[in-house]
Amino acid sequence: MDDSSSGRTSLADSASLATASLQSGSSSQNIENDGLIHVYNYRKGSYEKFSPTLHCEEICTTMCRHMDILPTAVLLFGIREHSNNNNNDPTPADKVKHKWQLPGELLNCNVRYCFRMRFRVPELDRQLPVIDVHCHKYLYHQMRYDMLHEEINEIRYPEHKDKVMGLAVMDMLIDKEEQQLIAQDVEKAYKSYLPRSLWRAHRIFVRSKIRSTFRRLSSDPPNVDSLKWHYVHQICHLAPTYLTEQFKATVEYFPNESTTEPPTHDNGSSTHTSTTTLMTGSNSTLSATISGAGPGANQRSNDSGSDTHTLRGRHHLFQPGRHRSSHQQLPNSIPVYVRLWHHDSPEPGLKVARVTSEATLKWSLVAVVEDIFSLYKESEQLVRLEIVGFPKGYHMRFEAEHEMKSFISYLGIYIRLTVKWMQDLCPSYKTPSLEELDRLYCHGPIGGGYSFMKLHENGDKCGSYIVRQCDREYNTYYIDINTRIVAKNSDHERCQTETFKIIRKDKQWKLAYKSNEHYFDQLSELAQCIHTDSPDRIRIPASKYDKPPLLLLCLPKNLKTKKTEAELSEAELQRRNPQIFNPKTDLQWYRDSINHSDDDKMFTMRGDWIQQGSFKDVPVTMKMLKYDANFVEFMQLAQTWSLIQSPQFIKLYGLTLSVPYTMVMEYSKYGPLNKFLQMNPNISMYCLLDVMHGLVRGMHYLEDNKIIHSYIRCANLYVTKYSSEKYVLDAKISDPGYPRPYKQSDSPWIPIKYYNNLEAAKQDLSTQLWAFATTIYEIFSRGQLALEQLKQRDLIRHRSIDGGILAPLDPRLCPPEMYSTIMDGWSDDPDKRFSHHDIFTRLNTVKNRLQRNYDVPDTEMESFDYSDGYGYGMANGRLHSVDTDSLTLCNGAVGLSSEFFANSHDLPLVIQLYDCKVIYREKHKIGQGHYGTVYRGELEYHDKDRPKEQVAIKKLKTVQVTNDFLREIDIMRKLDHPNVVKFKYWAEKSLSIIMEYFEFGSFIVYLSSRKPSLTNARLLTFALDIAHGMNYLSGKGLIHRDLAARNILVDRSCVKISDFGLAQFANADGYYYGISQRDIPIKWYSPEAIETCKFSSYSDVWSYGVTLFEMFSRGEIPNLVPGQDLTQEEFLNRLRAGERLPKPELCSDFVYNELMRPCWHETPKSRPSFQQIIQIITRETGDNIAAAAGNQQQQQQQQQQQQQQQQQLQQQQKHQHQQQQQQQQFNRSITLENE
Repeated sequence: MDDSSSGRTSLADSASLATASLQSGSSSQNIENDGLIHVYNYRKGSYEKFSPTLHCEEICTTMCRHMDILPTAVLLFGIREHSNNNNNDPTPADKVKHKWQLPGELLNCNVRYCFRMRFRVPELDRQLPVIDVHCHKYLYHQMRYDMLHEEINEIRYPEHKDKVMGLAVMDMLIDKEEQQLIAQDVEKAYKSYLPRSLWRAHRIFVRSKIRSTFRRLSSDPPNVDSLKWHYVHQICHLAPTYLTEQFKATVEYFPNESTTEPPTHDNGSSTHTSTTTLMTGSNSTLSATISGAGPGANQRSNDSGSDTHTLRGRHHLFQPGRHRSSHQQLPNSIPVYVRLWHHDSPEPGLKVARVTSEATLKWSLVAVVEDIFSLYKESEQLVRLEIVGFPKGYHMRFEAEHEMKSFISYLGIYIRLTVKWMQDLCPSYKTPSLEELDRLYCHGPIGGGYSFMKLHENGDKCGSYIVRQCDREYNTYYIDINTRIVAKNSDHERCQTETFKIIRKDKQWKLAYKSNEHYFDQLSELAQCIHTDSPDRIRIPASKYDKPPLLLLCLPKNLKTKKTEAELSEAELQRRNPQIFNPKTDLQWYRDSINHSDDDKMFTMRGDWIQQGSFKDVPVTMKMLKYDANFVEFMQLAQTWSLIQSPQFIKLYGLTLSVPYTMVMEYSKYGPLNKFLQMNPNISMYCLLDVMHGLVRGMHYLEDNKIIHSYIRCANLYVTKYSSEKYVLDAKISDPGYPRPYKQSDSPWIPIKYYNNLEAAKQDLSTQLWAFATTIYEIFSRGQLALEQLKQRDLIRHRSIDGGILAPLDPRLCPPEMYSTIMDGWSDDPDKRFSHHDIFTRLNTVKNRLQRNYDVPDTEMESFDYSDGYGYGMANGRLHSVDTDSLTLCNGAVGLSSEFFANSHDLPLVIQLYDCKVIYREKHKIGQGHYGTVYRGELEYHDKDRPKEQVAIKKLKTVQVTNDFLREIDIMRKLDHPNVVKFKYWAEKSLSIIMEYFEFGSFIVYLSSRKPSLTNARLLTFALDIAHGMNYLSGKGLIHRDLAARNILVDRSCVKISDFGLAQFANADGYYYGISQRDIPIKWYSPEAIETCKFSSYSDVWSYGVTLFEMFSRGEIPNLVPGQDLTQEEFLNRLRAGERLPKPELCSDFVYNELMRPCWHETPKSRPSFQQIIQIITRETGDNIAAAAGNQQQQQQQQQQQQQQQQQLQQQQKHQHQQQQQQQQFNRSITLENE
């Protein structure tokens, strides 16, 4: 007998009853009003009741606290009214019916509400359990409810019935295991796990399939957490827009879309206008309005389903007069859908689409969220978005006030979760908790690591402090305060930061300080109670520009690489007018490529011009003005070069108008032509003729426009394209550079008549024709002659011999027609010097005589004598000198770039590697190692299928690459262990090691900032991690020699050993004898290491014991005499006398007596090995802790493997679905996706 007629109450009856009440919606006549607020809890399956005096945010926080959801994750949740939607064929408009409550609103006792996770964090299924496991558990119950009640539009019957049945079996298994139910009872209640439409339509087929799968999996079920993870993962895969919201509104116009109505002036007249735009970067848009032209000529349309990717970067230029005069009406009302694309989508930002069917929606980008800086309510349905680049804002009118409020809360909270956590977007609707934090001058739950970093960035002064909310407990606060100065009058002088716990209770603040409890009525009074070495108290306030990683939950940990092969065409780039660049946001700087140019008045560097939208970033060359150079001269050069509009010249894309003042130029991948020819002497004749052809066209352009170019040289032609297979070689003329006087080395490019007055040649147009001839000579001699070394007397003497200034070239190298052109350029007859018609005729003659595969044979090239007859032979040996010069220049450039960028810490700098690039900013300094400074950066692979990764970059402090630094690289390459920091790359040119990055940073900061909440059990887990890592190193014969809390990094689930600057491999006897006299960290060193420089694994064990002291003292400095720094001799004498570090206050007897003290035995071999230490900890704490350190990493690996298996299964099922008929689908076995 079917369960529907048995009279048995199913296991889901309680949920069904709750659903029935919930589906009553907001109809007040169906609700019993008890004067309380009713909010449905998906995890409990029931309503929770609250006082009507509580506003929405207070209820959210209370529910999060009751379910152990962390304070950092509260913003992911919200409260909305429930709307009954039984429409099985939803339209896009269905997504806007939900009524979300603003944080500061009071709720209605006559309405039933739901507590829901509202915002989708990047990589939801994988990242959410890492952020907060309790969030993940609640999301499972929310998804389960939405599935059962068919509220996920993308997962509907009948398209996904097989998936839905698999998910139902997962729910049955979870209930059976979690609630310890009898399998038969769960099996009988199978209908309660299926959407009503599915079991009503196919009750005959579904029952047997569900039960057979459930029985098979019940015999050996996966664990509950794994099932829940796979459930959430499957929903995320099937419904990629789950937890995204779509709104309906009207707008006045579309961004970047031309209008059909001319703008109206104040006098009532109308004029058609068009705008010619001087392209700008992030900070400005320059335009000129031209009367009489048609509107909007230079706009781009969108492809279906994609953004509007205009070629003007992040900002949009609108025609003047198009904005309405009244805020109360929209004269050109366009119905649109509004949706926010999240940061982990390929093209994030706020977009609009004309109202149409879902399949034909075309989304147009309004703005990226970083550019939306405010939102104003102008009426009950009308809002105005203030956006960078929109002078009059962007208006949206919603159909109802509740839709407007839902939009405001969604956009405002998302911006808090990604950009500015401390700021409300809309001043009309304040968030109560933010107002309170502002009133208290208190930070949110930013975490101790970020707080310590902010104290350091704000001067790290004694007496400075930050008050912050606890990131793990509610009604708990911490004060991080610099209490005293450590290592005074030394290079390591710094402030010691201490953390104290504050409890808020009954409108009072309780501080636990020196084993006493102190109570304060005002939070501002609390800091005075804490003793510091300075009487001053400097409170560091919260800022809307703070970027605490713990709070910006909707920013991806690993940003997706922009997957695109679309490049801006050369023609498009040539058409653009020069623009103003913001050096911090529009450009990326390859600092290690910096070089001198223009007599040291300017520097050149490679860069990238960042493109918004779907286009690849454009590589550029940046020419920067040196600080002591003349800015006026620089601007005159830029102005002149901006007027040149010819493809034969290196294009000026734009300028920066802040330090460093920079001309952003077209990039030459292959560098200057003279060096290119030196490295490729076997270049085909056809390619050389192509270069010649382009050079002639460029010279003709200069002649036509009466422009004098003072530096036509082979060294000033830059190769932009080369293909030996296609016989393509393009070289363009670059700018003449910063004005500088001619030198004797310029003589071959200057007419002989000016040798007594070189500067006078700059005013003569014929000078560049002479230089043109010499440049042709350079081209056909393949750049093998060092003409700049020739003396004037030698040039004059040769002129008297045959009319030229250089020896004739072999006809096999230079066709006679081309040599005639050279001689014409050196002629005293002005009429013979340059005729582009004659030169083009000669070029065609030579090309017709040649075959396209013509190359100079290698044997011929080797036999040519490039001597000019005056002893200046510069054959192939010159190439070696070029390499040497480049190497010297490169090493010098490191110091040069450091000096040049001394005040530019916010520029995005780039390190180029063979399969990726690393982008970082010097303001993101995260540490200081033995030999280098460490920065946080981002690694972007050339393979666009690989996501971006956050990395740590350790840069050598000095230009000289020491043997120690190279040894550290060699050591790190060979290490692979879960508790040892992973090496990724070595960038030789920039002297940088690229390593994995940990957002919790240094262990010593972690210990100090989390001092009040750290338990001994947690610290023992970390102690086991370090012991595992050190045991691995010891097994490799490696002695670390610098083990300390400062050289341990904290991951979310474990700690890892880093900084191998002092590491050495032991000899056959297990020892290493140091010979260096540099400073050593004696407080962590064993007596034999201090006295005789004798190191071994046993000396590392001593250091391990000191590290344990740091851990269990919660970051205290390991001083034998508290507060006193001893000399090396005093310290050693006390150790020899048997003195040891005291037991920390919170340390257990087991840790001190069984772990620390044995590590400090005077006899090295009497100390325990790391393997024995692992056994001691495991024996004390139980077997489970031994696996705890690697548990999460293994789980993530399993999840990745399972995801790959799922993807394969999904592809197979999709193929089967296309091949089989509808009826056959019900005969297939129901298979769980994680099987």
